[in-house]
Amino acid sequence: MPIMPRAKYFQTLMLNLFGICTGSAVALLGLWSGIQARQHTAPGSTDYNSSQAAVCAIWLFANIWFVNTLRAKVPALQFPVIMYSIFTNVAFTYGPLFPTTSVAEAFIKKLLESFLTAFGLATGVNLFVIPITSRTVIFKEQAGYIALVRGTLKAQKAYLTSLETSDMFAPAEVDTTEANGDGSKKKKKAKKNDKAETHPAHNTQAKALQGSLKALLGLHGKLHGDMAFAKREIAWGKLDAKDLDEIFRLFRSILIPLIGMGTITDIFERIAERRGWVSVPKSKPNEAEKWEECGEEAKEQEKATWNTIMKTLHEPFEVVVQAMDEGLEHASLLLELTPRPKAKQGDDVEANAENPKPGDDGFAKHLDQKMLDFYSKRGETLKAWARQKGLSEDQFNSVKSPGPGQEWTPDEAQHRRDQQQLYLILYLEHLLYSCGIAISNLIKFADEKVADGTMKKNHLIAPGLRRLKKWVLGIGQEDASVDTETPDSLEAGMNTIYLGSGFNPKKDPEHLPPETAWQHFGNAIRTIPHFLGSGESAFGVRVACATLSIGIVAYLRDTQTFFIEQRLVWAMIIIAIGMTMTSGQSLFGFFGRIAGTAIAMVLSMLIWYIVDQKTPGIIVFLWLAIFFTMYFFLKFPRFIAVFLISIVTLVMITGYELQVRKIGLKLSESSGQPYYPIYELAPYRLACVAGGSFVAFIWTIFPYPLSDRGWLRKDLGSTLYLLANYYAVVHSTISARMRDREGDINLETSPGKALEKARHKIFGKLLLLLPSLQQHADWQKWEPTIGGKFPRETYEGITLRATNIMNYLSLMAYATNSWTKDSGHIYPNSQPATRREWLNDLTHLIDSISPTSHSITSILSLLSASVKQGSALPPYIQTPEPYDLSRKLEKLNPGILDARHVEEPGYSAYAVMQVCSSLVRDDLLRLVEHVKDLVGETDFSFTVKSSETSFESTGSESEGNGKGKRD
Repeated sequence: MPIMPRAKYFQTLMLNLFGICTGSAVALLGLWSGIQARQHTAPGSTDYNSSQAAVCAIWLFANIWFVNTLRAKVPALQFPVIMYSIFTNVAFTYGPLFPTTSVAEAFIKKLLESFLTAFGLATGVNLFVIPITSRTVIFKEQAGYIALVRGTLKAQKAYLTSLETSDMFAPAEVDTTEANGDGSKKKKKAKKNDKAETHPAHNTQAKALQGSLKALLGLHGKLHGDMAFAKREIAWGKLDAKDLDEIFRLFRSILIPLIGMGTITDIFERIAERRGWVSVPKSKPNEAEKWEECGEEAKEQEKATWNTIMKTLHEPFEVVVQAMDEGLEHASLLLELTPRPKAKQGDDVEANAENPKPGDDGFAKHLDQKMLDFYSKRGETLKAWARQKGLSEDQFNSVKSPGPGQEWTPDEAQHRRDQQQLYLILYLEHLLYSCGIAISNLIKFADEKVADGTMKKNHLIAPGLRRLKKWVLGIGQEDASVDTETPDSLEAGMNTIYLGSGFNPKKDPEHLPPETAWQHFGNAIRTIPHFLGSGESAFGVRVACATLSIGIVAYLRDTQTFFIEQRLVWAMIIIAIGMTMTSGQSLFGFFGRIAGTAIAMVLSMLIWYIVDQKTPGIIVFLWLAIFFTMYFFLKFPRFIAVFLISIVTLVMITGYELQVRKIGLKLSESSGQPYYPIYELAPYRLACVAGGSFVAFIWTIFPYPLSDRGWLRKDLGSTLYLLANYYAVVHSTISARMRDREGDINLETSPGKALEKARHKIFGKLLLLLPSLQQHADWQKWEPTIGGKFPRETYEGITLRATNIMNYLSLMAYATNSWTKDSGHIYPNSQPATRREWLNDLTHLIDSISPTSHSITSILSLLSASVKQGSALPPYIQTPEPYDLSRKLEKLNPGILDARHVEEPGYSAYAVMQVCSSLVRDDLLRLVEHVKDLVGETDFSFTVKSSETSFESTGSESEGNGKGKRD
């Protein structure tokens, strides 16, 4: 606990204090009732009393069940429940020994004092020994975030530079230098490469870019989780909670276009795959459209074209990425996330004024000018592309897409491929420019904080009453809506806004909303059976049964003394600390805790004997052992359970031996526990831990296992449902922007603000759920496989497609910011009339594809239900047709996609939408196939080969080789 950041520590401390104080009161009540049972059955007796033992056992079972049900329901109560469980385990196992209430009160008082003493020491260490605040953690993460963004930009530049000469559509070259070497090494290397499961068209720079983006996404999720603690903290500093929120919002606006630029690797992979240029296992190249069919000669032409494009983009990208890198450094210096470098003697002040460096005044204008220069020169890249293709503007504009049902001519197919290249160029340029604008906004925020004096001096920062109230009421509160802070109705000006049902709390399919006071009271009553029948309550029963499996020894006449002497209460504490809801994690914990205790056993003997049993040397080496173990504790968070049990066991073994040396043998044995030398005590501890861990594992899989594989499937279903909601919100956002119905986004009562909050809320939940899927996927490896293998590849495929869809939807919402009326000033070539023309045409277009959009939401919801419940998909799911935005736009306005419009921001945003929408559809098709592989399809059709006639069957049985769901 003392190593926690301050805000997190004090939250845990308050909850722990509440836990042990409540535990002491409940324990005293339970001990008193046990003593009353003794007095009513055998008054005056001090011998074993079965009634008192039975009452204590019942109290222990009820307490362990209730608090572990709370632990499963509210993860924030993890530490308080552990403290409470330790307190009640010790109290109720010693309870049958207490003949009078005064003895029980003295025992509870000593136990409570020992806990409070430990918390007091921990608080002193947390506050005065190398104190770390939650704000310090946030600032370190923000500095790391900026460094990762800079690294990602450099990785993006390196990847684009590699495309100047490399073949982005060819399989990565295999290292053949070890062809004559050791065969076993080659096999290991091949196995490692298979495990990585990278696409054949991935090169080294692409892998580096994906790794950098993955690290950035992980840090973004961690920053999101730590923000709440930093905003609640009382501190002496400069930036308050609102400033931290704004920085996080600005970081998010930088992250989304960065993710978009990183998807260029995925886009090239899709092109190579759909056109049949690379061989990908389990791919479906037959789903490619007619205009995508082309041979090796076309591939060489495409490669040469992209090589030329990337060479043309090299210089402007180099300049603007360098300016963005310096801009990030500038913001980091002004916000004091990184220390300022010392000024060098002899610097030319006038030269610095013309070319300002990071940290200088006027650097924001310098970056803005670089971005405007980049945006103004976009036409040069497009002209170079046209020259490479041998196209004039008139030639490009003269060829149109064929109508529905018409065949593609070679010229029309080539035009479509050329148009795809044009969209990808605009896609890259628009996202890079958007990233630069987002970085410019971060710089302006930092400049404002310096200008208004925020960064000049420290002041007291304290959370407001509203934030504290929200924190207290939020502990354990279930989030029952997409955005719990969304009002039921919103007003903007004279218009009444009617919100869809997605903004409301989720409905109960068996009950209408309560209207009368009696119905509201009935709803409160129904929470009791809901609580008792929940999966969390079942977990609490398992923990209670596991605890009593060992605790029963303390309540029987013949074994009570054995329980006390052999310290079996430690095995019960291990169950309280280590029992988990899933079998994979439980099995890992079983082996991990035994390994940690074995390490502690060896270390304790080394500490004791290496200094010839001298107390000062023992204390020094104990400190060193804890110090080094703590290093691994922090360095490898996945193995926290191993190192935690190692530290605790080491302290208990060595501490007990030092205690005996200090207070004497007679007093140490007064509790009924005989003295054991360290070479006997340490193995006893190991035996207790092994026994407790084994019992915990048995009750995790008995009477039926709760597997990580089941949790993974349910979490995956929840992810797909959130994705359906996210798609609907993004579609509504784009539609509102085109119709100019967002209102003032700065007003809390505007529809645009409500959509933004819902969008960010779902995006945050998805970012938290996706790492959870990876956790369960890792834990399930520890589960023993009985029967067929776990379809790991299918689950990974579903997770990948869900992640891709989330990223592309975020890009669509982000890119269409250029359609808002307030964004015209950041696009120098934009004309309001032309922008309005684009929006009018696109409004009609979106209306025409709304049924397709809604079908995507429906399909995602259907996939979610099938995955979550394990039920087969209905037959013949109608996947959405290609949007064909270009064809429909040309029909609305024949000149809307002419090359003369390419410098309009609407055209670039449209290009992003076109690229992202086609990728979303492609991922959705693959997602449907993955889910079919997982749960099956309710299809009873069959074919009689002799007549080659298909008959539809409505029977309840199908052939063994049919496509129906199989159990």
